[in-house]
Amino acid sequence: MAGVHPSTVSRVLRGKESLPISEETRLKILQAAKSLQYRPDQRARALRLGKTQTIGLIIPDISNLFFAEIANTIEDHCYNSGYTLMVCATNEDQEKEIRFINDLVSRGVDGLIIASAQDSDKPIRELLDKKIPFVLIDREFEDLPTNAVISNNEEAAYHAVEFLAKQGHKRIGFLRSRKNIYTIRKRLAGYLKGLRDFGLEEDPALIAGDGYSFENGYHGSVELLALNPPPTAILVSGNRITFGAIKAIIESGKCIPEDISLIGFSDTPLAPFLISSLTTISHPLEEMGKRAFELLIENMEASEACQLQRVVVETKFNIRASTQTLCSVEK
Repeated sequence: MAGVHPSTVSRVLRGKESLPISEETRLKILQAAKSLQYRPDQRARALRLGKTQTIGLIIPDISNLFFAEIANTIEDHCYNSGYTLMVCATNEDQEKEIRFINDLVSRGVDGLIIASAQDSDKPIRELLDKKIPFVLIDREFEDLPTNAVISNNEEAAYHAVEFLAKQGHKRIGFLRSRKNIYTIRKRLAGYLKGLRDFGLEEDPALIAGDGYSFENGYHGSVELLALNPPPTAILVSGNRITFGAIKAIIESGKCIPEDISLIGFSDTPLAPFLISSLTTISHPLEEMGKRAFELLIENMEASEACQLQRVVVETKFNIRASTQTLCSVEK
Protein backbone atom coordinates (compact mmCIF):
# COMPACT_ATOMS: atom_id res chain seq x y z
CA MET A 1 0.00 0.00 0.00
CA ALA A 2 2.81 2.42 0.79
CA GLY A 3 4.76 1.34 -2.29
CA VAL A 4 8.01 0.62 -0.38
CA HIS A 5 10.03 -2.44 0.61
CA PRO A 6 8.90 -4.37 3.77
CA SER A 7 12.26 -3.63 5.45
CA THR A 8 11.56 0.09 5.10
CA VAL A 9 8.15 -0.41 6.71
CA SER A 10 9.80 -2.37 9.51
CA ARG A 11 12.34 0.36 10.25
CA VAL A 12 9.68 3.06 10.35
CA LEU A 13 7.28 1.11 12.59
CA ARG A 14 10.12 0.21 14.97
CA GLY A 15 11.43 3.77 14.99
CA LYS A 16 14.72 2.67 13.48
CA GLU A 17 16.28 5.45 11.40
CA SER A 18 19.65 3.83 10.67
CA LEU A 19 19.02 4.47 6.97
CA PRO A 20 17.73 7.76 5.59
CA ILE A 21 13.96 7.75 5.03
CA SER A 22 12.16 10.84 3.80
CA GLU A 23 9.44 12.39 5.89
CA GLU A 24 7.00 11.88 3.00
CA THR A 25 7.73 8.13 2.93
CA ARG A 26 7.50 7.84 6.71
CA LEU A 27 4.08 9.53 6.80
CA LYS A 28 2.86 7.37 3.89
CA ILE A 29 3.83 4.21 5.80
CA LEU A 30 2.21 5.37 9.03
CA GLN A 31 -0.99 6.31 7.20
CA ALA A 32 -1.09 2.90 5.50
CA ALA A 33 -0.61 1.16 8.86
CA LYS A 34 -3.41 3.23 10.37
CA SER A 35 -5.86 2.55 7.54
CA LEU A 36 -5.09 -1.19 7.68
CA GLN A 37 -5.41 -1.15 11.51
CA TYR A 38 -2.02 -2.87 11.58
CA ARG A 39 -0.87 -4.37 14.89
CA PRO A 40 2.51 -6.13 15.23
CA ASP A 41 2.52 -9.84 16.05
CA GLN A 42 4.07 -9.77 19.52
CA ARG A 43 4.55 -13.54 19.60
CA ALA A 44 6.63 -13.45 16.42
CA ARG A 45 8.54 -10.44 17.70
CA ALA A 46 9.29 -12.21 20.99
CA LEU A 47 10.61 -15.26 19.15
CA ARG A 48 12.80 -13.11 16.92
CA LEU A 49 14.24 -10.92 19.67
CA GLY A 50 14.18 -13.37 22.57
CA LYS A 51 12.20 -10.79 24.59
CA THR A 52 8.49 -10.43 25.34
CA GLN A 53 8.57 -6.82 26.60
CA THR A 54 6.69 -7.99 29.70
CA ILE A 55 7.53 -7.74 33.39
CA GLY A 56 5.92 -9.72 36.20
CA LEU A 57 5.03 -8.11 39.53
CA ILE A 58 4.17 -10.39 42.45
CA ILE A 59 2.75 -8.66 45.53
CA PRO A 60 0.79 -9.85 48.59
CA ASP A 61 -2.37 -7.77 48.15
CA ILE A 62 -3.41 -5.45 45.34
CA SER A 63 -6.15 -3.90 47.52
CA ASN A 64 -3.61 -2.81 50.13
CA LEU A 65 -2.85 0.87 49.42
CA PHE A 66 0.84 0.30 50.18
CA PHE A 67 1.29 -2.28 47.42
CA ALA A 68 -1.30 -0.69 45.13
CA GLU A 69 0.75 2.52 44.99
CA ILE A 70 3.94 0.58 44.29
CA ALA A 71 2.17 -1.38 41.52
CA ASN A 72 0.75 1.82 40.01
CA THR A 73 4.20 3.43 39.89
CA ILE A 74 5.82 0.38 38.30
CA GLU A 75 3.01 0.16 35.73
CA ASP A 76 3.56 3.82 34.76
CA HIS A 77 7.27 3.20 34.19
CA CYS A 78 6.55 0.02 32.25
CA TYR A 79 4.11 1.79 29.94
CA ASN A 80 6.46 4.69 29.31
CA SER A 81 9.27 2.25 28.51
CA GLY A 82 7.29 0.01 26.17
CA TYR A 83 6.75 -2.85 28.63
CA THR A 84 3.54 -4.58 29.69
CA LEU A 85 3.14 -5.32 33.40
CA MET A 86 1.54 -8.56 34.61
CA VAL A 87 0.42 -8.29 38.25
CA CYS A 88 -0.21 -11.27 40.55
CA ALA A 89 -1.44 -11.08 44.17
CA THR A 90 -0.53 -13.94 46.52
CA ASN A 91 -2.55 -13.00 49.61
CA GLU A 92 0.60 -13.98 51.56
CA ASP A 93 0.26 -17.57 50.28
CA GLN A 94 3.64 -19.11 49.47
CA GLU A 95 2.13 -21.80 47.23
CA LYS A 96 0.43 -19.14 45.11
CA GLU A 97 3.72 -17.25 44.93
CA ILE A 98 5.54 -20.33 43.63
CA ARG A 99 2.81 -20.97 41.05
CA PHE A 100 2.85 -17.35 39.87
CA ILE A 101 6.65 -17.32 39.53
CA ASN A 102 6.62 -20.56 37.52
CA ASP A 103 3.74 -19.35 35.34
CA LEU A 104 5.30 -15.97 34.60
CA VAL A 105 8.68 -17.54 33.81
CA SER A 106 7.03 -20.06 31.49
CA ARG A 107 5.30 -17.17 29.70
CA GLY A 108 8.71 -15.69 29.02
CA VAL A 109 8.58 -12.50 31.10
CA ASP A 110 11.81 -10.54 30.80
CA GLY A 111 12.09 -9.97 34.55
CA LEU A 112 10.28 -10.06 37.91
CA ILE A 113 9.68 -7.73 40.84
CA ILE A 114 8.63 -9.63 43.96
CA ALA A 115 7.37 -8.87 47.46
CA SER A 116 7.68 -12.40 48.80
CA ALA A 117 5.40 -14.13 51.31
CA GLN A 118 8.65 -15.31 52.94
CA ASP A 119 7.49 -18.62 54.36
CA SER A 120 10.44 -20.06 52.44
CA ASP A 121 13.31 -18.73 50.34
CA LYS A 122 13.17 -21.73 47.97
CA PRO A 123 11.46 -19.95 45.01
CA ILE A 124 13.94 -17.07 45.24
CA ARG A 125 16.91 -19.47 45.33
CA GLU A 126 15.55 -21.17 42.20
CA LEU A 127 15.36 -17.83 40.39
CA LEU A 128 18.99 -17.19 41.33
CA ASP A 129 19.98 -20.61 40.00
CA LYS A 130 18.13 -19.99 36.73
CA LYS A 131 19.74 -16.54 36.43
CA ILE A 132 16.39 -14.87 35.76
CA PRO A 133 16.53 -11.09 36.36
CA PHE A 134 14.49 -10.10 39.41
CA VAL A 135 14.32 -7.49 42.17
CA LEU A 136 12.86 -7.96 45.64
CA ILE A 137 10.80 -5.01 46.86
CA ASP A 138 9.89 -4.04 50.47
CA ARG A 139 11.06 -7.46 51.72
CA GLU A 140 14.38 -9.23 51.36
CA PHE A 141 16.13 -12.39 52.53
CA GLU A 142 19.17 -11.23 54.47
CA ASP A 143 21.14 -14.41 53.81
CA LEU A 144 20.55 -14.37 50.04
CA PRO A 145 22.53 -12.20 47.62
CA THR A 146 19.77 -10.50 45.58
CA ASN A 147 18.82 -7.14 44.15
CA ALA A 148 16.44 -5.45 46.59
CA VAL A 149 14.69 -2.14 47.23
CA ILE A 150 13.67 -1.74 50.87
CA SER A 151 13.05 1.01 53.43
CA ASN A 152 14.77 1.76 56.73
CA ASN A 153 12.16 0.00 58.89
CA GLU A 154 14.35 -0.68 61.93
CA GLU A 155 15.62 2.89 62.15
CA ALA A 156 12.10 4.27 61.65
CA ALA A 157 10.65 2.16 64.47
CA TYR A 158 13.53 3.16 66.74
CA HIS A 159 12.90 6.87 66.15
CA ALA A 160 9.17 6.38 66.80
CA VAL A 161 9.97 4.87 70.21
CA GLU A 162 12.43 7.70 70.87
CA PHE A 163 9.70 10.24 70.06
CA LEU A 164 7.25 8.56 72.46
CA ALA A 165 9.90 8.27 75.17
CA LYS A 166 10.53 12.02 74.97
CA GLN A 167 6.80 12.52 75.39
CA GLY A 168 7.02 10.67 78.70
CA HIS A 169 5.66 7.27 77.66
CA LYS A 170 7.29 4.39 79.51
CA ARG A 171 4.93 1.56 78.64
CA ILE A 172 4.68 1.30 74.84
CA GLY A 173 2.85 -1.49 73.03
CA PHE A 174 3.83 -2.95 69.66
CA LEU A 175 1.03 -4.20 67.42
CA ARG A 176 2.72 -6.70 65.13
CA SER A 177 1.72 -8.07 61.74
CA ARG A 178 3.05 -11.43 60.43
CA LYS A 179 6.17 -12.08 62.48
CA ASN A 180 8.07 -13.96 59.74
CA ILE A 181 8.03 -11.00 57.32
CA TYR A 182 11.30 -9.08 56.96
CA THR A 183 9.71 -5.65 57.41
CA ILE A 184 7.92 -6.67 60.61
CA ARG A 185 11.03 -8.29 62.06
CA LYS A 186 12.99 -5.11 61.40
CA ARG A 187 10.30 -2.90 62.93
CA LEU A 188 10.17 -5.13 66.00
CA ALA A 189 13.97 -4.99 66.29
CA GLY A 190 13.87 -1.18 66.17
CA TYR A 191 11.11 -1.11 68.78
CA LEU A 192 13.04 -3.40 71.16
CA LYS A 193 16.27 -1.46 70.69
CA GLY A 194 14.40 1.74 71.47
CA LEU A 195 13.01 0.27 74.69
CA ARG A 196 16.49 -0.73 75.83
CA ASP A 197 18.25 2.50 74.83
CA PHE A 198 15.69 4.78 76.48
CA GLY A 199 15.17 2.72 79.62
CA LEU A 200 11.55 1.82 78.89
CA GLU A 201 9.60 -1.12 80.22
CA GLU A 202 10.29 -4.40 78.38
CA ASP A 203 7.27 -6.65 78.80
CA PRO A 204 6.66 -9.49 76.27
CA ALA A 205 2.92 -8.97 76.79
CA LEU A 206 3.26 -5.54 75.17
CA ILE A 207 3.85 -7.27 71.81
CA ALA A 208 0.60 -8.56 70.27
CA GLY A 209 -0.90 -9.56 66.93
CA ASP A 210 0.17 -11.72 63.98
CA GLY A 211 -1.65 -10.73 60.81
CA TYR A 212 -2.47 -7.93 58.38
CA SER A 213 -6.27 -7.73 58.49
CA PHE A 214 -8.54 -5.25 60.26
CA GLU A 215 -9.59 -8.11 62.52
CA ASN A 216 -5.97 -8.93 63.44
CA GLY A 217 -5.44 -5.31 64.41
CA TYR A 218 -8.62 -5.24 66.44
CA HIS A 219 -7.99 -8.42 68.42
CA GLY A 220 -4.33 -7.60 69.00
CA SER A 221 -5.28 -4.19 70.37
CA VAL A 222 -7.94 -5.70 72.62
CA GLU A 223 -5.16 -7.85 74.13
CA LEU A 224 -2.95 -4.82 74.73
CA LEU A 225 -5.74 -2.74 76.22
CA ALA A 226 -6.66 -5.58 78.62
CA LEU A 227 -3.21 -5.50 80.24
CA ASN A 228 -2.86 -4.17 83.78
CA PRO A 229 -1.63 -1.55 83.40
CA PRO A 230 -2.31 -1.04 79.67
CA PRO A 231 0.23 0.75 77.46
CA THR A 232 0.01 4.53 77.21
CA ALA A 233 1.07 4.37 73.56
CA ILE A 234 1.01 1.82 70.74
CA LEU A 235 3.29 1.56 67.70
CA VAL A 236 1.35 -0.20 64.92
CA SER A 237 3.38 -2.12 62.31
CA GLY A 238 0.96 -1.87 59.35
CA ASN A 239 -1.76 0.29 57.81
CA ARG A 240 -4.83 -1.97 57.84
CA ILE A 241 -4.31 -3.17 61.40
CA THR A 242 -4.19 0.48 62.45
CA PHE A 243 -7.90 0.80 61.69
CA GLY A 244 -8.59 -2.30 63.78
CA ALA A 245 -6.61 -0.74 66.61
CA ILE A 246 -8.62 2.49 66.43
CA LYS A 247 -11.88 0.53 66.62
CA ALA A 248 -10.67 -1.39 69.68
CA ILE A 249 -9.52 1.80 71.43
CA ILE A 250 -12.82 3.57 70.81
CA GLU A 251 -14.86 0.55 71.98
CA SER A 252 -12.80 0.42 75.18
CA GLY A 253 -13.97 3.94 76.01
CA LYS A 254 -10.51 5.46 75.61
CA CYS A 255 -9.70 8.55 73.58
CA ILE A 256 -6.82 9.17 71.16
CA PRO A 257 -4.49 10.78 72.20
CA GLU A 258 -5.81 11.81 75.62
CA ASP A 259 -5.76 8.24 76.98
CA ILE A 260 -3.48 6.51 74.51
CA SER A 261 -1.10 7.71 71.81
CA LEU A 262 -0.97 5.93 68.47
CA ILE A 263 1.66 5.79 65.70
CA GLY A 264 0.99 3.86 62.51
CA PHE A 265 3.46 2.42 60.01
CA SER A 266 2.64 3.23 56.38
CA ASP A 267 0.82 6.46 55.71
CA THR A 268 -2.47 6.53 53.79
CA PRO A 269 -4.51 9.40 52.32
CA LEU A 270 -7.03 8.73 55.11
CA ALA A 271 -4.56 9.24 57.97
CA PRO A 272 -4.99 13.03 58.34
CA PHE A 273 -8.80 12.69 58.31
CA LEU A 274 -9.37 10.10 61.01
CA ILE A 275 -11.17 10.92 64.25
CA SER A 276 -7.74 11.97 65.49
CA SER A 277 -5.38 12.61 62.58
CA LEU A 278 -2.85 9.82 62.70
CA THR A 279 0.87 10.23 63.35
CA THR A 280 2.54 7.94 60.84
CA ILE A 281 5.77 6.63 59.42
CA SER A 282 5.36 6.97 55.65
CA HIS A 283 7.27 5.21 52.90
CA PRO A 284 8.30 6.86 49.62
CA LEU A 285 6.29 4.34 47.60
CA GLU A 286 6.78 6.07 44.25
CA GLU A 287 10.53 6.11 44.79
CA MET A 288 10.51 2.43 45.79
CA GLY A 289 8.59 1.46 42.66
CA LYS A 290 10.77 3.64 40.44
CA ARG A 291 14.04 2.33 41.87
CA ALA A 292 12.88 -1.30 41.59
CA PHE A 293 11.89 -0.81 37.94
CA GLU A 294 15.15 0.93 37.04
CA LEU A 295 17.20 -1.73 38.80
CA LEU A 296 15.36 -4.50 36.99
CA ILE A 297 15.76 -2.83 33.59
CA GLU A 298 19.48 -2.37 34.25
CA ASN A 299 19.83 -6.10 34.93
CA MET A 300 17.64 -7.16 32.01
CA GLU A 301 19.53 -5.07 29.48
CA ALA A 302 23.05 -5.81 30.71
CA SER A 303 25.23 -7.91 28.40
CA GLU A 304 26.81 -9.59 31.42
CA ALA A 305 25.86 -10.13 35.06
CA CYS A 306 25.52 -6.88 37.03
CA GLN A 307 26.75 -6.31 40.54
CA LEU A 308 23.89 -6.91 42.98
CA GLN A 309 22.43 -3.79 44.58
CA ARG A 310 20.59 -3.28 47.86
CA VAL A 311 18.77 0.05 47.75
CA VAL A 312 17.52 1.48 51.06
CA VAL A 313 15.06 4.38 50.88
CA GLU A 314 14.32 6.70 53.81
CA THR A 315 10.95 6.85 55.53
CA LYS A 316 9.34 10.07 56.81
CA PHE A 317 7.89 10.71 60.27
CA ASN A 318 4.61 12.64 60.07
CA ILE A 319 3.64 14.07 63.46
CA ARG A 320 -0.10 14.66 63.72
CA ALA A 321 -2.72 14.66 66.48
CA SER A 322 -2.75 10.99 67.58
CA THR A 323 0.25 11.38 69.90
CA GLN A 324 0.43 13.51 73.02
CA THR A 325 2.94 14.36 75.74
CA LEU A 326 1.97 12.89 79.09
CA CYS A 327 0.80 15.43 81.70
CA SER A 328 3.60 14.44 84.11
CA VAL A 329 6.20 15.47 81.51
CA GLU A 330 4.45 18.77 80.74
CA LYS A 331 4.64 19.72 84.44
